Amino acid sequence: MWQNYFKVALRNIYRNKVYAAINIAGLALGVASCLLIFLYVQDELSYESHFSKADRIVRVAGEIEHEGQVNKFALSPPLLAPILLKDYPELERVTQLANARKQTVWYKNKSYNEENLLFADSSFFHVFDYEFLAGDPATALDEPRTIVVSEQLADKYFGGAEQAIGQALKFSRDSYMVTGVFRDKGHSHIQANAFLARSTLDTKRQDIITDDNHWFHMSRYTYVLLRDKSQIAPFQEKLKTFADTHVTPWLKENELAANMTFMLQPLPSIHFNTVYSDDLSPAGNINYIYIFAAVAVFLLLIASINYMNLATARSAKRAKEVGLRKVVGAYRSQIIGQFIGESLLITMLAVVLALALVQILIPTFNALTGKHFDANFFLQPEVSLALFAIILFIGAIAGSYPAIFLSGFKPVDVLKSDKSPKGGSAALRRTLVVIQFTISLIMIIGTIVVFSQMQFLKNRDLGFNKERILAIDIPVGDSMLVKQLPTIKQELLSNPDIESVSNSADIPAESNSTILIFAEKNGATLQNAMDVMFVDYDFIDVMGIDVKEGRNYSRNYKTDLKGGLIINEAAAKKMGWKEPIGKKIQMAEWDAKVIGVVKDFHIKSLHTKVEPLVLALVPESSGYLLVRLKPQNMPATIRFIQEKWQAIDTKHPMEYFFMDEHFDKQYRTEEKMLTVFGYFAGLTIFIACLGLFGLASFTAEQRTKEIGIRKVLGSSTGSIVLLLSRDFALLVLIAIVLAIPVAWYGMDKWLQDFAYRTDLSWWIFAVAGFAAMSIALLTVSFQAVRAALQDPVKAIRTQ
Repeated sequence: MWQNYFKVALRNIYRNKVYAAINIAGLALGVASCLLIFLYVQDELSYESHFSKADRIVRVAGEIEHEGQVNKFALSPPLLAPILLKDYPELERVTQLANARKQTVWYKNKSYNEENLLFADSSFFHVFDYEFLAGDPATALDEPRTIVVSEQLADKYFGGAEQAIGQALKFSRDSYMVTGVFRDKGHSHIQANAFLARSTLDTKRQDIITDDNHWFHMSRYTYVLLRDKSQIAPFQEKLKTFADTHVTPWLKENELAANMTFMLQPLPSIHFNTVYSDDLSPAGNINYIYIFAAVAVFLLLIASINYMNLATARSAKRAKEVGLRKVVGAYRSQIIGQFIGESLLITMLAVVLALALVQILIPTFNALTGKHFDANFFLQPEVSLALFAIILFIGAIAGSYPAIFLSGFKPVDVLKSDKSPKGGSAALRRTLVVIQFTISLIMIIGTIVVFSQMQFLKNRDLGFNKERILAIDIPVGDSMLVKQLPTIKQELLSNPDIESVSNSADIPAESNSTILIFAEKNGATLQNAMDVMFVDYDFIDVMGIDVKEGRNYSRNYKTDLKGGLIINEAAAKKMGWKEPIGKKIQMAEWDAKVIGVVKDFHIKSLHTKVEPLVLALVPESSGYLLVRLKPQNMPATIRFIQEKWQAIDTKHPMEYFFMDEHFDKQYRTEEKMLTVFGYFAGLTIFIACLGLFGLASFTAEQRTKEIGIRKVLGSSTGSIVLLLSRDFALLVLIAIVLAIPVAWYGMDKWLQDFAYRTDLSWWIFAVAGFAAMSIALLTVSFQAVRAALQDPVKAIRTQ
């Protein structure tokens, strides 16, 4: 019996090549897209899963509330770890990380710039069980000046893991002996090329990280390993009183009108943290996971609708077959089984084609998403399970309605030559077409809105001129190079193609310091936590920032060094100063007066509003050398800069980037979303049009005799095309009406993530609707014109 069903299914596919091709192609595209999205979503949700204790690890984040303003940090104070371990017996281990940022490394008389370096204490590998290729994780960081490197660094410097053990790498201030080599097996928010022994800094207090004995020194990432995962919630409750015991007395002693709390972040949730600042790596966005998962479901749904529509529409062609099978004794359940079997066969053929498509598309998809998916992905148990679920979903669910509908024909009706089924419920088919185009329109509108927002972000006035600024990394810890900065500046300014040069510790789109400042107002002292950028005399000019009041820093005023500060408009507003020039500010070692107010400019992405900012003068600070270039001869100018750099600094390789590209990297997630979403939106409308093409072809075929009679009676080709297209145009119009409010609501919610955003203008919906209507009419018109041009005599005779 099953052999007979299989033969009949193959015979039907062969006999109806066009419809079978439409079904298989639509399903294959839908399944391929769904598989790619599944890989992406699975990859994003796999962060931290390779750590065996992940469900017992939490990070302690700090929140400081001051004058109604709450600052949330992924960081916490160095003081926190030993107190937690002492006061809470439910904690098995507490470990802390500190960011060592980019450093220059010397090996065999060659220098390299290495990123993603972290200081870790001796407990780190007891909490995070990295796979070690060489060395002992239990003791690897026990001694000062030891380092555990990644497998990539071990191969780069020493040719392998075993060869790396006992070797030395020289940094700016110390040499570190390699005591371990780890392999990073999975995704983690801790992106490290090497872990340096934190105890090294205890022996040299003047290092880049200090243990200032106060609670506002937010410089560590604190991780806690609990003895049991059920203790996470009770531990969070206990932390509510922690500040009262340990932090509040210190706040009162220092007369600080602030509050501090600590919150727990379960390790697996950290990747999607968008609340706490200064994290170790860029956060993912869980909303995009939901969006892509919805897109995958939509694509499968649209492909399934195609199958259901074409199967029921062509039911009249199978009516006599069903009638004959019932006459010879077939039960309805057997006929249902036959048609669902055909559906499963078509789905399996589509899945095989989809796998081939994914193999071809994976390199492109990797480039679009920045992922590294393997071509043998389908061997993963999760993927195999997903494929099985897809086959069952489409084959059984999408095939069930046609099967039930077809099996319900009565033999006495379908075997009469003058009575034949009319191809199923036209109302249902129309409803399914409306659903297809509603989904397609929502995705088209979404793509246009994302594109419009990206253009808005890139073209908005940032308050500074980011174009043609070359930012050169100044290596951390090289005091000799910092002292040579005035000489380097003069050398560079000798080139007429260089407009100006500055150096600063901070630049836009990089994390900067937040410092508690004390300012005067009406005889009282205000306390506020504000962002601070450490700059030199020329920073404001090089960046093209407007001075709204007062003046810029000047070498002619010696008091500017520690006696003058420049603030932005947002800071003046925050202080309530209508005349800010001359107002007193104290912060760190500054006891100064406001000498200037600059126009607000963006130092962070446009997801957030411009915040109060202080520009503090530190002429010789490591960080970045900023060079504004003239537009002409830029390649030659860059070569000139490289030559001058190498002549003055022979120890460090020159690394640089352009400010505009660096700032726009903040929107890399949105750009990836736009690209991927755009491709899938195009696929959605294409798959929907495949089904529309099949339905239009079937409609034209069903109305062949009517078309012939109309032509004989004098109807023009245009009127016949209009006749066949009108119904489909009405369905698309209904889809437009349904899609617009849904798309408006969804994209308005998405735009709320941005402090500065484009408007949801009427033209976005008009363009999307016009595009969908045009594509649909072109698809239908092709079949309509073809039917209208047929010989009417032949059409009437064949019917």
